[in-house]
Amino acid sequence: MSDTTLESTSTRPLESPKGTFPAKVAKIIDDSKLVINRGTAHGIRKSQRMLVYCIDDEEIKDPDTGKSLGFLELVKGTGKVISVQENLAIIQSDQEKPYIREFNSPPYSLMMGKEVVRESIIIPFDDPLVGDLVKPI
Repeated sequence: MSDTTLESTSTRPLESPKGTFPAKVAKIIDDSKLVINRGTAHGIRKSQRMLVYCIDDEEIKDPDTGKSLGFLELVKGTGKVISVQENLAIIQSDQEKPYIREFNSPPYSLMMGKEVVRESIIIPFDDPLVGDLVKPI
């Protein structure tokens, strides 16, 4: 196998140009799909996982020394890149919860008795806003 073949199948994350992250939410399509202001020109690729967050306004200080410990990153969810263009990408929430649907009313109950369908429901991002921060995970 040649080095180029190994490189193309590597799971090692791509290096992003300096200053690429944090990216920002540029548009909210719906509560589970967001547009970010980074794309292929910034090293973003399809299926890449992203963390959506904002920075809390309140500075946290050490109770003993009074020294700043920084600001909390408030997580709004995680997602995967589902579409990439040169300067933007769409991420969709990748958090799911199981959902069981039972069909026990006609015509299903007459044909099959009781059918149970196991599905997943996508958990939306937590109150996403334009300007929220995004970084790879």
